[in-house]
Amino acid sequence: MRYLAIVDTNVLIYDFVSNSPFHEEARKKLESLEALVVLPNILVEFILVSILKLKINEEIVRKKVEEILRQSVIVRVRKRDFVEALNLNVKDINDALLVSVAKRLNLPVMSYDSDVKELCEKVGVKIV
Repeated sequence: MRYLAIVDTNVLIYDFVSNSPFHEEARKKLESLEALVVLPNILVEFILVSILKLKINEEIVRKKVEEILRQSVIVRVRKRDFVEALNLNVKDINDALLVSVAKRLNLPVMSYDSDVKELCEKVGVKIV
C-alpha cells in the first residue's frame, strides 16, 4: 500500500548518493510513497549538503532536485508550525519544523536521524 510521508533531508541524500550506507533502503522507502511530502527548507538543505559538503556537481544536483519536485508535494510552513518548532528545539529548527508540520498534517516522518525520531516520539508523530 502506497502512502504519504514527510521526507527528511538524510533520506534524500542516502537515495542520491549510491555509495551511502542506506542507499538501497532509502530508495525502496521512497519508491513506496505515493508522493514525497517535502518542506522547502528540506530541499534547500538537500541542495546545500549535496553541493557544499558532498561536493557534487551543481548540474547533477539541479537535475536531482527537478526529479524530486516531479515526485513531491511541497508543503507550506505556517506561523504556528514555527511557534511549535521553537518550543520543541530551537537549536535544530529544521528538524523541529519538519516534526511540527508532520504533526499538523497528521503524516508520518521518513528519517534516519535519531534527533528527528526523538522529536517525533515526543509529540506523537509516527516514524517510517
